[in-house]
Amino acid sequence: MEKELTKLFKKATYENTDENLSENIWRTITVRKERSSRIKMFIFSLAGIASLAGLVPAVKVLLQDLSSSGIYEYVSLAFSNNNMASYWKDIVLSIAESLPTMSILTSLSLIFAFILFARFAAKQIRNPIRLSGGRNGTLLIMSL
Repeated sequence: MEKELTKLFKKATYENTDENLSENIWRTITVRKERSSRIKMFIFSLAGIASLAGLVPAVKVLLQDLSSSGIYEYVSLAFSNNNMASYWKDIVLSIAESLPTMSILTSLSLIFAFILFARFAAKQIRNPIRLSGGRNGTLLIMSL
């Protein structure tokens, strides 16, 4: 099959021998890269805003869960008693048991997602692809 394709390409005559063919190809490439960069920027910004919007109720639920779990009483007991060396394991296990783990994981995952999407969006802003004129009228792709 490869032999047939090479024969076919050798026999083909190209009628459009445009002098600006390479410039048109570069322009098309840069236009597509700019469009994909804009799309990525929009998607990352939208996902970052969504994660930030979800972070507000998640932190509110986390604060409610922390106050209702009684963790403050265990922590105050740990720091108020001078003779904690004898039963420190029990206090640490009680504190770990009373933590609202799902609320903490939800809040931390939303914070991580916001930071990640903000980083990707900043990368798209920082490194745009521009069309620039080079020597002898040729076009160059510059990445800032």
